[in-house]
Amino acid sequence: MEGIRPDEMPVPLTAEIPRGFQQGHHARGRSLETTSILSTTAHGRTDGRPRERALWLDVARGACVIAVVMLHVRIFVYDPLTPPTAGTRAWREFTEFFGPFRLPLLFTISGLLVSERVRNGWGDRRNALRVASSYWIYVVWLCVFGAMSAAVAVSTMPFQMASLHDFLRQFALPDTTLWFVFALALYVVVLTSLQRLPWFVVLGLFAALAVASGLVPASHAEEQWLHIIYFSVFFAAGVYLPKLFVWFSRGRIPVKLLGTLGAFVAFQLLWQLTEQGEVFETSARLLRDTAAVALAIVVCAIVSRIPAVAQVLARVGRRTLPIYILQLPVIWALCLLPVVPALFEIPLVRYLGPVLGTMVVVGVSLLVFRLMERTHLRYMFRMPRRFSDRIVHGRATGILER
Repeated sequence: MEGIRPDEMPVPLTAEIPRGFQQGHHARGRSLETTSILSTTAHGRTDGRPRERALWLDVARGACVIAVVMLHVRIFVYDPLTPPTAGTRAWREFTEFFGPFRLPLLFTISGLLVSERVRNGWGDRRNALRVASSYWIYVVWLCVFGAMSAAVAVSTMPFQMASLHDFLRQFALPDTTLWFVFALALYVVVLTSLQRLPWFVVLGLFAALAVASGLVPASHAEEQWLHIIYFSVFFAAGVYLPKLFVWFSRGRIPVKLLGTLGAFVAFQLLWQLTEQGEVFETSARLLRDTAAVALAIVVCAIVSRIPAVAQVLARVGRRTLPIYILQLPVIWALCLLPVVPALFEIPLVRYLGPVLGTMVVVGVSLLVFRLMERTHLRYMFRMPRRFSDRIVHGRATGILER
């Protein structure tokens, strides 16, 4: 695992398109097919060199993780330090508006990037590696977050673990921002195990579970396990319908933009007419979020044609894992540093707080990750090679032994 680029690590948020992994003629055919629909030839290149992954994929991931960080900065840093005004209300509405886009799109792309290997079943050992690598990262950082909770006496920190029991429970039931990493490992386990079932049966089951997840009482609406159930349908859609989503990024973009925008607005208005806790509400939400994914792909395809913006978003999109994980320690630092409340007395900081805070969190996360990559701390983001090699090549004991 050493020596590969961070954007090629076999972990959920930075999944790479498989190249050259020998799984037999049938699997190789699938791999080439999947790589083809997710890649592009720059400037019509036909010289036989490897294709580059479509830029819109990394642009979309970058935009999603920035939107996630901005939401958390607004909730945990900006709101507590600014008095309620029209400005703070506007930032709340702005960040909440992207709710249908952030995680549905990120989960869809995550499923799309591993579509071929998951549909190959457990015969493709990369699935076992992905699950093990993801859970390795989850456990390592869960321990870090547990140590943070034990070291900081302030009980108002976001996602703080209140007790040893709370910490131990999260090895199986996440309740921090790490739930995303846990969910992707779980999705790969479930979908790989169900690969013999017809895709429409699995997708229908996941859609039904997503609708059912909205029927719980409002007091439990923000439980992370509910998020895991609801967003599973988007990951499954990415696995089973990759060509459909890629279709939105190509061809007659203006027509697709108008169509997806119209569908999103219609389903958004429909959802606003419903009440939480009803089947009709969660069904309308699922339709709205699906339309949002299609709309976001079209928009990202357009943005990818603007070099100055696309390059920034794509660079962030290739480092989504460290940003997503390290955002919480950086946000804790912002909450604890005495100088931060004083900075919010400055009008510019107060009015642009979520934007400036997001820039700080993303920038510091990338800097810390770059420093960690130069030391043995890099294994906090990847499984040591001696373990991953045993999984891939079948030298482990138990179910992975030849």
